Amino acid sequence: IAMKEVLSLPNLGIQQQFIAFTHVTLQSEKYVCVRETGGAGGNMVVIVETGNPSQPMRRPITADSALMHPTSKVIALKAAVQGTTQDHLQIFNMELKSKMKSVQMTESVVFWKWVNESTLGLVTATAVYHWSMDGTAEPVKMFDRAANLNGSQIIQYKADKDGKWLVLIG
Repeated sequence: IAMKEVLSLPNLGIQQQFIAFTHVTLQSEKYVCVRETGGAGGNMVVIVETGNPSQPMRRPITADSALMHPTSKVIALKAAVQGTTQDHLQIFNMELKSKMKSVQMTESVVFWKWVNESTLGLVTATAVYHWSMDGTAEPVKMFDRAANLNGSQIIQYKADKDGKWLVLIG
């Protein structure tokens, strides 16, 4: 096994305190997404394209979490709805500078990831949903969470290429 350092986040101006599981997402080898909080410019998302790391994109956000699409300049944002246990999710096309979709979940999303080129997997305390970025459909419930995962931290969710076999790991 050979390892090669592709980039160093501190060398791109990202403070060490934001290089943590709660602030960095990596959905593919193409983009690294870092959420910076509480700075002089407010909350920011920094998107680093690994093929061109010298020009990170910085954008202001109010979201609690951000996920870059694995291959295109599409970003998904998640923010808690104040005073509730609900989350508001949005998908934006960054090239077109337009919102593609938006939904308010009835409960908090505890884990999420892109399961394929067009679908976000959304895990709540009770169930797993798929939300397609295509069309206008709301998230679709795929299955209820197994009782033995209650209270467990979810660390991974996978789907086969046909979306028929799904596994939730916690």
